[in-house]
Amino acid sequence: MAGASALGAAGEARSRRTAWLLFAPLAAVVGLRWVLTWLDDRASAPPAWPLRVFAGAQDPWAWLAPTAAVLLVLAAVLLLARLAWRSGARRAVLRCAAAAWLLLCLAACGAQLQRHLNQARLQPQPPVAAQVLGTHFQPPSLRSTGGTLLVLRVDGLAAPQQVLVDAPAAAGLQVGQPLRLAWARGRWQGRFVTGWQVDAAPAPAAPRG
Repeated sequence: MAGASALGAAGEARSRRTAWLLFAPLAAVVGLRWVLTWLDDRASAPPAWPLRVFAGAQDPWAWLAPTAAVLLVLAAVLLLARLAWRSGARRAVLRCAAAAWLLLCLAACGAQLQRHLNQARLQPQPPVAAQVLGTHFQPPSLRSTGGTLLVLRVDGLAAPQQVLVDAPAAAGLQVGQPLRLAWARGRWQGRFVTGWQVDAAPAPAAPRG
């Protein structure tokens, strides 16, 4: 009877450790995201919208090689784990899986912090001329607040750029409209649009003679 009680207590303790291991790291990721969002909402800094290369100008097959490499590595890891499990090294497989889960959640927390700090210390740059090449309304989703997706030609950048702006004024921009972009660099990487001003259309040349 005492042995059965000890085994039951050990099983309950193991279940509690497993539950903590599964949900505590995930709760830390979600909690950190909530805290950073709350800090962003309280900040008085001007809005900053990421400026990226237009998706239509990117190589549509660029994702193929890295995706294939990730899938191959994952398949190799799963195969090794299965062989180790069948050979009786189940405890080692579980420990490796737990370590991988912790590292994944830690990497997610680090990525969120890096993104927050990168955008918290923007470095303003001189305004640049730009032109609206296209606009598209993007509805809100779980990943973004939605807004107007602007496709721009920006002086000094070879490829067209895109930026998702949630300001209502962006919905009134027209294709071909010249702009004066206010922008900044991130603390470590990236470009961010912080505002714009509509440039007056150039006056037509006076007829000669």
